[in-house]
Amino acid sequence: MAAANVLADPLAHGTVSVDHLRAVQRRREFPTRATQSLQLTVQNRFLRGVLAGTTKPAVPWPLRLMQRLPVLQRIPARLIGVGIRPEHVRTPANSE
Repeated sequence: MAAANVLADPLAHGTVSVDHLRAVQRRREFPTRATQSLQLTVQNRFLRGVLAGTTKPAVPWPLRLMQRLPVLQRIPARLIGVGIRPEHVRTPANSE
């Protein structure tokens, strides 16, 4: 969506430049890095020992908290499904 929002008009007019591509990168770089950092943290803190067979599987405290407070259960699903910075299609009728 970020690329579509930035590039739709330049593509339609044949005027795409490196600056347009940089704008897409700037828009998506933080969410991508944050998501990858979260994935690495989960892998390194919770999964690595279990997969290597050196640690007995245990429910991490954030998951135990979510079990006690169901309202928190939406957070991981939202982060996975929607992402850290949700994107929406901008059309001329609803542009910024």
